[in-house]
Amino acid sequence: MPRDQRKYQKALMKKKSKQKAVAQHTAQQKASTPSSLQAIIRRARDYPILECWISDNWQNKGDMGLIEVLVARKQPDGDVCFGLYLVDKFCLGLKNTLAKVGLPLASFQREVHKSLFHGTKPTKCSVELAHQMIYAAIEYAAQFGFEPEKDWALTQYMLAPRGELEEPYQLTFGRDGKPFYVAGPYDNAQRILKQLEKTAGPGNYHYIVAMDDL
Repeated sequence: MPRDQRKYQKALMKKKSKQKAVAQHTAQQKASTPSSLQAIIRRARDYPILECWISDNWQNKGDMGLIEVLVARKQPDGDVCFGLYLVDKFCLGLKNTLAKVGLPLASFQREVHKSLFHGTKPTKCSVELAHQMIYAAIEYAAQFGFEPEKDWALTQYMLAPRGELEEPYQLTFGRDGKPFYVAGPYDNAQRILKQLEKTAGPGNYHYIVAMDDL
């Protein structure tokens, strides 16, 4: 084989080897980069906290006890993912929750004020307050047999595990020392009242429900 041809083949093999290494590296990167909504959420604890928000009435005792909490994180690609948590601090704990991923920062900032918080004004809060409000509400409701909404199985990954952050706030749950149930439009009020009768005991809870629910 002519010397020039051997030299050419050697260069060709070297080029192919380099291309193969690049392809393998790219495949590994793709494999390690979450792409689906669930995959991103399940890895969210690895992403830095961007900001946290809470309903500005979170310390009020004279309202209906509903507090919204939002925890946002910055994805590796620069977009924002967040978990939104509707807390019933008077009775049911974590009443509803959802998560979104892949929002450009500008879009996220618009949604916080315009569409994510309903009926309350959002205010920035510490990551400790956001976590403590959610976890403590779940714990309070659990003593009466109420569990978090099913999507919590996924949205919990937007939060740090309980015990990882300090809980310095003096939060109170219930009203006047008792669970206080305010029926929502999609609640099974009869089931909830039956549960309170069983776990809190007769006369040990308050409630507001429509007559039709009874």
